[in-house]
Amino acid sequence: MNVRRLTPWLLLLILSEPLISARALFEPPENQKLLILGQDLGAIGGFPAPNNDGYLDHGLPPPAGVTTYLSLPSLRGLTSKVNLWSGDLWAQGLIDHPALRHSTLAIGLHLVDQEKKIAAGKQDAAIEKLAHWIKSARLPVFLRIGYEFDGSWNHYDPPAYKVAFRRIVETFRRLEVTNCAFVWQSCTSPVSGYQTKDINDWYPGDDVVDWAGYSWFLNTPKQVELTDRLLAFARAHGKPVMVCEAAPQGYDLARLTKRTIAGGKDSKPKTPAEIWSEWYAPFFAYIEKNADVVKAVAYINVYWDSQPMWGPPYRQGYWGDSRVQANPHIKARWLETVSASGWLHASPDLFQHLGH
Repeated sequence: MNVRRLTPWLLLLILSEPLISARALFEPPENQKLLILGQDLGAIGGFPAPNNDGYLDHGLPPPAGVTTYLSLPSLRGLTSKVNLWSGDLWAQGLIDHPALRHSTLAIGLHLVDQEKKIAAGKQDAAIEKLAHWIKSARLPVFLRIGYEFDGSWNHYDPPAYKVAFRRIVETFRRLEVTNCAFVWQSCTSPVSGYQTKDINDWYPGDDVVDWAGYSWFLNTPKQVELTDRLLAFARAHGKPVMVCEAAPQGYDLARLTKRTIAGGKDSKPKTPAEIWSEWYAPFFAYIEKNADVVKAVAYINVYWDSQPMWGPPYRQGYWGDSRVQANPHIKARWLETVSASGWLHASPDLFQHLGH
């Protein structure tokens, strides 16, 4: 092309075009995605007993990220270990773990019954404490603020939720916390309890949301429909997407069974191949189908039935055992899948790869 024949305005347009399209904070390059594991110390493994039979203890590579949970205003589980009937939680322990020194951290921030207080500025001290801790961590952090905002079990008030989300983000920015990406996560739940309001009613704004997110537990047409809706929203707003929570609910990978979600009844035997084809294959196929926007996948690698919150008498529904290492066939298929091109794990250059 002879640039001498270009009009001045066209030349300016060409010269000002960025060589690389803009990416969201900590968004991997094109055709790549983060593998994140959680959601407690036992699920991840590599800690002293009883948290020494998890993912890392069975020859599986350290993931690109690990998940934990905190609540405002208490922040229990931030700097010391806590067990809230669903496994040990300890954010500081995760970032101090030698095997996880090249892994990002994903935090589910629970705001139930606090969104109006946060919006009114009554929890600013706790927000600032969390902001200072994340800033000092010096690694990429994904903060899922008021995760599953549209689940009726969380009963968030949409106007207050939006103000609370914005207040948290603006506090972090005022304190110059630059290593935290803010995630807006829908529950996309096909079970009763999904609030069917227009998703815009919950959206705090493009300027305070870095990533959108969804949960995936059941391979049903309704799950696909609700997730399609979330992905369409994310594409329209130019946001990458994280699968924030995912597990084969109802399946027990150790016992090779499937039970009803409600009450854990009607146990049916399943072969490893059947479990893989019924849940894992559709799960991964959906991710690959939407690889243009799905850039991180957080899997819950938990023996649910052993935890008081999730075990008998199944007041929270039946979850089973989603530990991929619990069955050799599923472990091998898992490792084959997540070792394929495009999946990111912990590595010395991961943070740089994410622009951190």
